[in-house]
Amino acid sequence: MLTTSGVFAYTWTTATATIGVTVIESDFAEIEAQAITAPTVFGKFTGTWPSSTLFTVTPHSDYTGDLVIKVYLVNTGALIPYYQHINMALEFLDSTATKVDEQAITQVLNLQNAEVQFYHTYATGTSPYNVQLTGGGFRLHPWKVITDGSVQPVIWAEVTQR
Repeated sequence: MLTTSGVFAYTWTTATATIGVTVIESDFAEIEAQAITAPTVFGKFTGTWPSSTLFTVTPHSDYTGDLVIKVYLVNTGALIPYYQHINMALEFLDSTATKVDEQAITQVLNLQNAEVQFYHTYATGTSPYNVQLTGGGFRLHPWKVITDGSVQPVIWAEVTQR
């Protein structure tokens, strides 16, 4: 009989790493709706929207990411029976009234395009930021007469991380 012997080695290595995460006790940004005085719409009426701030967006001081601001016209179903057209010119401005979204353009919210999006890159402009209504107009259908109050657009906004 033949006998062999050998040396066998067995090892293993482990390691642990700890990742430090800072927890922020608030949202990455706050958005606040601003009160505006819209025109009262009645009868066979046509008019313009007043220039005013619709929403103020304030990123958290520790947030260093980019933002997407979406603005919606949410009650188009209620508006279509009364309005022939609605056009609302919107801009995303910093506190010095400078356009700060990536495209730096005026976007139009209307019955056919009920959503606009603004893209903001971190460290562009001076906080707080404003979604500004800069103009636009509306016209009721000539055959429609509003007799029991005013039918106004409802605008909604959300801020997400990009």
